[in-house]
Amino acid sequence: MEWTIQELAARAGISSRTLRHYDRVGLLAPSRVGANGYRYYDPGAVARLQRILLMRRLGMGLPAIAKVLADEVDTHEGLRAHIAALEEERDRLERQIRSVRHTLEALQAGWNRGWT
Repeated sequence: MEWTIQELAARAGISSRTLRHYDRVGLLAPSRVGANGYRYYDPGAVARLQRILLMRRLGMGLPAIAKVLADEVDTHEGLRAHIAALEEERDRLERQIRSVRHTLEALQAGWNRGWT
C-alpha cells in the first residue's frame, strides 16, 4: 500500500508543499518517485509523518525533530512513544474538560441561587 503526495497530504491535513519541504530538509523522503515524477509514500513513511506532526504539535522545531528521529534506533519504540505522548495529551484535555464543566456547574448553581 502506498499513497501519492496529494493523498497523504489530504489524509494528514497538511499541504503537499509541506511534504515537499520535509523532503528538502531531510525529515521525510518519499518512499519512491515514479517515472512520472510523482512522489509515493509507504506505511513506514506515513508512520514517520505521524511522529513529525506530533512533535510539531508539541512545539518542536524541525531541527529538533530531525535530531529525535536521527537518534531513534527502533521505529516500534518511537511509535510507542508517540502513543504515550498522545495519551498524555488526551489525559490533559480530559482534565481541562472536567475543570471547565466544574466551573460551569458552579456558575449555574450560583446563577440559579441568585434568581430563585
